[in-house]
Amino acid sequence: MSSAEEQVKILETNAILSSNAADQARSYTAITQDLESSNSSVATQIEKRAWFWTSNSYAWSLTTLVLLFLLFTALEYALIELNLPAMNPHDRDTIKFPRNLDDLRRLNAVLSIYMDKHFINVYVTFVMTYIYLQSFSIPGSMWLSILGGTLFDFWLILFTVSMCSAIGATFAYFISRSLGSVAVIRLMGERLKNWNEQLVQHKQHMFNYMIVLRISPLPPNWTVNLGSPHLGVPIGAFFWGTFIGVTPPSFIHVQAGAALDRLSSSDKLELLTPINVLCLLAVALVALIPVFLKLRYHLDIADKLINIISDQECDVFKNNVRYEDDKPVECP
Repeated sequence: MSSAEEQVKILETNAILSSNAADQARSYTAITQDLESSNSSVATQIEKRAWFWTSNSYAWSLTTLVLLFLLFTALEYALIELNLPAMNPHDRDTIKFPRNLDDLRRLNAVLSIYMDKHFINVYVTFVMTYIYLQSFSIPGSMWLSILGGTLFDFWLILFTVSMCSAIGATFAYFISRSLGSVAVIRLMGERLKNWNEQLVQHKQHMFNYMIVLRISPLPPNWTVNLGSPHLGVPIGAFFWGTFIGVTPPSFIHVQAGAALDRLSSSDKLELLTPINVLCLLAVALVALIPVFLKLRYHLDIADKLINIISDQECDVFKNNVRYEDDKPVECP
């Protein structure tokens, strides 16, 4: 076959490939438009039913969440009343969620008295209360972690706090996905949209991304718990990423609780010391190492493919282009 015929063949092949690529692009555009139209139609139908009393309505979803919260609050109160040992009225008045260092000291002083004979009761109450706070994103879990450091063995309570955080967050995940989906999507629409743009870039390493999210203060934990099921975050990556991600900050809280007895009444409890902040940053960087390695691995493969394609194009160029004296030319 002559050089001219080979060039014609190459041009015909390129034309066919270009045509196929154009057809694929048109098909992709059509599919995307159909999906957007379908999603818009579904959203419109949900919005039309928003205030009607149906299982897909905003009113039903919000009411269900409120009733569920009230039910579990009543169960939590009953658990505290029934599970804790008999106390005198003064000690009983001290049993409440700690909100500051003074509350923490008083609660620790009371519970320490009952720990020897009623360890299981106090421990079970601690676990159920922690899960309750995490399930409904109620502030106060940090103070409970510090309290746990004063009452229990360090490593026992560190594992307990991390596991309770993961279990409570998973409950919030399922509540948001099943009962509160319409209310959550409506109330967090713009926030979910902005967060989804970030999640798209981390789909291949969601577990590591979830660890970093739990270590960092932003976005807030309640946003992660309620929004994750609506953005396609796998439950496995969500649970174990939460379990590992909350361990470093929990370590700081439990450690502070273990040192509470050594603090005088005038001392302040410092959590975010420079050393603690550096430790959190170090853990976050360690969690990102697999992500960087994976990205580097994919980039190396891409570079190799580009080099292979470039070598093939170069061979075609050499075979089809000649100088007037019939000497081969070098690739440009």
